[in-house]
Amino acid sequence: METEEILEEEKVNNEALDDSAIGPVSTKRTIKNLVMVLFSNVFAILSGILVGFIIPKMMEVSGYGYYKAFSLYTSYIGLLHLGFIDGIYLKLAGTKYEAFNKEKFRFYCRFLFGLQIIMMAIVCSISLFFLSTYYFYILLFVALDVLAVNFITYYEFISQITLRFKLISLRNIIRNTINILAIVSLWLYHSICDVYINPLIYIGIVVAINYLMALWYLFSYKELSFGKAAKFSECKQEIKMYFTVGMQLLLANIIGQLMFVADQQVVNIFFPNEEYATYAFAYTMINLITIATSAISGVLYPTLKTMSNETIKHDYGRLNAYLLMFVAFCLIIYFPLDWFIHTFLDKYVSSLKIFIIILPGVLISSSIAVIKYNCYKTFNMVRRYFFISLIMLGVAIASDVACYFIFRNTESISIVSLVVLFIWYMLVESYFIKNYKVHWVRNVCYMLLMIGGFYASTFIPNLILAGVSYFAYYVTLTILFNYGILKDMYHKFKNRKSEVTA
Repeated sequence: METEEILEEEKVNNEALDDSAIGPVSTKRTIKNLVMVLFSNVFAILSGILVGFIIPKMMEVSGYGYYKAFSLYTSYIGLLHLGFIDGIYLKLAGTKYEAFNKEKFRFYCRFLFGLQIIMMAIVCSISLFFLSTYYFYILLFVALDVLAVNFITYYEFISQITLRFKLISLRNIIRNTINILAIVSLWLYHSICDVYINPLIYIGIVVAINYLMALWYLFSYKELSFGKAAKFSECKQEIKMYFTVGMQLLLANIIGQLMFVADQQVVNIFFPNEEYATYAFAYTMINLITIATSAISGVLYPTLKTMSNETIKHDYGRLNAYLLMFVAFCLIIYFPLDWFIHTFLDKYVSSLKIFIIILPGVLISSSIAVIKYNCYKTFNMVRRYFFISLIMLGVAIASDVACYFIFRNTESISIVSLVVLFIWYMLVESYFIKNYKVHWVRNVCYMLLMIGGFYASTFIPNLILAGVSYFAYYVTLTILFNYGILKDMYHKFKNRKSEVTA
C-alpha cells in the first residue's frame, strides 16, 4: 500500500483525533520553540565537550574505543520498536494534546513496554555469543539501554507532536547537567587516584541516566501512562496502522543512520580497537555541530506539517541556505580544536587528519538530515527516500570495504565516504529539482566552494592565520551568494525590534 493511501486510511479509521486537532503554527511560535530547544542544547554542547575531550583523556585509548563501540551500537536501538513509535510520530505530528484518546495511549505505553522487554531479551541472548570477549559487556549494556532509550524516544515524540518543546528542553538540561556532574566526579577520581577510568563505569552511568529520564517522562505524562487503558481489540487497528506507516519511516531512518555511520562501522570491524578509537574520536568532535542541527530538525518537521505544500516548496531553497550558512560558520571550530588536541590530547593527534577530511561533510549530511528528509516525510515520500538511501548504503559499504582491502588505511575510507555522501545529496535533491523546480544551483555551488575554501585554509601552517582566512572567506562568499536572504533577515529583525520597542 502506498504511503499516501495509508495516511488517507488513517484519517478514516483512527479515533484518536479529529480534523480540528491540527492547526497552523505561527512563525513567532516556531522561532520561540527553536530558540528554546537551542538554549537547552547549550547544556548538550557543554556535555558533549566534556564527553568529547575529558572522557578520552581519562580512559586508555583501547577503553575509549570500547566506549565508542557502545555508542555506535546504541545508535541501532531505534530499530527495536519496529516502527511503532515512528508511526505515531508520522501520523499525529502537529496534533493538540487535548485531542489524544488517553485510554488508547495508556495501552500503547503498555504495549511498547512488553515489546521492548522482548527485544532486551533478544539482545541479551546475542551477547552470549561474545561471552569470552569485552563485547559481551558492551552488548549487555546495550540490551539494558533498550527499554530506557525507546521510552525516552516515545515521550519525546509525543512532546514534539504536541509542540511541547519546553518539556524536551527541560529534560535535556537536567539530563546533561547530571552527565556533566558525573564526568566531573570521574575526572576528580582519575586525577586524585591517578588511574584510568574503566569504560564500563561511564557506560553504566549513561544507562542509569537514561532510565532516570525515562521515569521522569513516564510521570510527566502520567495521564498517558497510568490509569484505565483501552483493550487490545479497541486499539489493534491503530497499532497495525502505526506499524505499517512507521516501518517505512523506521527503515528510512535506519538506512539514513547507517549511511552516516557506515565508514565507522567498517573501521570498527576491520581495524584494531585502538585505531577505531582515534577514528571515532574525529566524529566525536563533529557531534558538537550535529547537536545544534538535530535541535533544528526536531522543531522543523512538526512545523512543516502545519504548512501548505506550496509554502514549503517556495521556502525550500531558503531553508537550505539558512542551514548551509549556519553549518559553514561552524566549520571554524576546527582551528581551536586542532590547537586543543595538540596541547591536551596528544595521543589523539592522528585523528586530526581524519577530522579535516570528514568535517566539511557536515554541510552535506546536515542538509540531507534536517531539510531534505523532513520535506520527504512531509510530502509522504518516505518510501522514495528509503530506496535512494538503500542503494547509496550499498555503494557506501562496498566502497569502504574496497578501500580497506586496497589501501589498508582509514584516510581513504573517509575520503570515499565524503564522495558517496555528496552523490547521495544530489540523488535526494533530484526529486525536488524534477518535481518542484526548486532553486538548487546556488546552494550546491556555495556548499562546494565552502568545502574547498575550508580545505585550502587548513594548509596554512599558522592556525590563527588559517582561522582568520577561513572566516574572511566565509563572510565574503556568504554575502556574495546570499545577499538577498541576509538583507531580508536584517529587515525582519529590524521590524520585529521596532514592534517590541513601540
